[in-house]
Amino acid sequence: MSHGFPQADSLDLAAVVNRSELRKREVREQLGPDPTFAGTAGRSYPGFLDAYHGETGVPIAAAAADALDIAWKEVVYSAIPPGYGNREYDKRQPPLLQKLAAAELFERLSHPIDGEPGVRVGPEDVIVCPYSSTMLLEEAIATLAADCPGGAIVCPEGFYKSAPVHIRKSGLRIALCPALPDDSFKLDPAALAELLAELARAGELAGVLLTLPGNPVVCAYSTDELREIGRILLDSGVRVICDMAFDRLVRDHIPLAALRVRTGRGVESLFDRVLTITGNSKGYNASGPFKIGAACSGDTAWLNRIRARLTIAFQRETIHLAGAIIEHTPDQYFDANLDVMLKQQARAGAHIAAINGRDDIARRFGADVLRRSGSPQGMFLTVIFDRAVSAAAGIDNTLQLEDLLLAVAGIDSVALLRTGSERIGVRLNVLAPRNPVGHPAIGDGVASARDDAVLLAELFDRLEQLIRDIGVGLTYRGALADRGLAPLPGLAELGVGQ
Repeated sequence: MSHGFPQADSLDLAAVVNRSELRKREVREQLGPDPTFAGTAGRSYPGFLDAYHGETGVPIAAAAADALDIAWKEVVYSAIPPGYGNREYDKRQPPLLQKLAAAELFERLSHPIDGEPGVRVGPEDVIVCPYSSTMLLEEAIATLAADCPGGAIVCPEGFYKSAPVHIRKSGLRIALCPALPDDSFKLDPAALAELLAELARAGELAGVLLTLPGNPVVCAYSTDELREIGRILLDSGVRVICDMAFDRLVRDHIPLAALRVRTGRGVESLFDRVLTITGNSKGYNASGPFKIGAACSGDTAWLNRIRARLTIAFQRETIHLAGAIIEHTPDQYFDANLDVMLKQQARAGAHIAAINGRDDIARRFGADVLRRSGSPQGMFLTVIFDRAVSAAAGIDNTLQLEDLLLAVAGIDSVALLRTGSERIGVRLNVLAPRNPVGHPAIGDGVASARDDAVLLAELFDRLEQLIRDIGVGLTYRGALADRGLAPLPGLAELGVGQ
């Protein structure tokens, strides 16, 4: 079945992800430890610019850092740190973290929008796991696979970049649902209903995996749009996993599970059908042993099945440290970080407008050489390249675009093909692009590891020079050959059935 993706729907997307990761290592090894890359006006930049990673680069809240310091000393220097002997520190499902997750991580479900009652999530509605919400994602997928072996999980275009490998691990496949063809990147409700019905008739519908508020693309859905999607999901009877990891990185997000929807059977709660997964790594900026994953749902039977699969116990140190971060991070911290992200997204938009406004680029390729997709929120920018640019460079898929950006401009990005999209574009971390400390900055001065405005300017300067080079004859195959690298195959040659 194609569903608007005549080629991508037939790809082994897990193999696409693995190929992307392997290729990045190959390029770095081939170019050596000290590569340099061209910018405009004769500028030259040392090293790769990492816009691939998913960390915000923001330190934890000051109050959380103080609490973590105390908790760390208690862990290291106390024979029995406070709480260790209590039921709250149960190593399988610590009530301390269940309570904090219900009150803080899923707080937005209780008041999603004016006039909507929302859901008051209780500790009994929550399961937690150590280190990463990805563990919860994989175990939830495994329960869907047990009910529908060899079936399909419906993923709208623009899903998490590593979702294919997590889904393939349980023997399931992705059934792609296209987004609307415009730059909003919103899910197409009609296509979703059609795909769910088709898979259900074939006995292949295992579940749905949504990424909301979005990664790579933040989509600004209205309440009515979410209710329409919710009604389609409820009518299908399908179980839904919703990855809400980026909840705290956008303003005014409406959690899908918080809504009630009128169907032919009456008013139904999506909370009873949706498993919402999040963690403390993005909004709270927890790292390493301080990270946890959490999931909530009103589907008690499903929660119990996933809980039974969570056989890796918590260390009490993780309970103590992660609890300190969650409990002591104030709302003002999230608001301040949102302001920083919106400012950085505005800078990125200005850089795109400046490149599109260059006379020589416009004469060669026309207007809108680069376009932003989705809402200008969060840490990621999804930028689409005009077909005139990709055609001039001899590029037919975004793995090749990702490869060209890394090998010629030194920009590490995420190909949209990894997220189920054939649009010629990439995901860039514009909140915190990373490069070695002390490299020359644009203009006067020196950039630091946290000088995000300067690093963002460098990213777009490298990108602009690449577009200029394509305008005067640079091609993907030629540029890769000049660097001793074989080009990646075209999309048709990647067609390995799932």
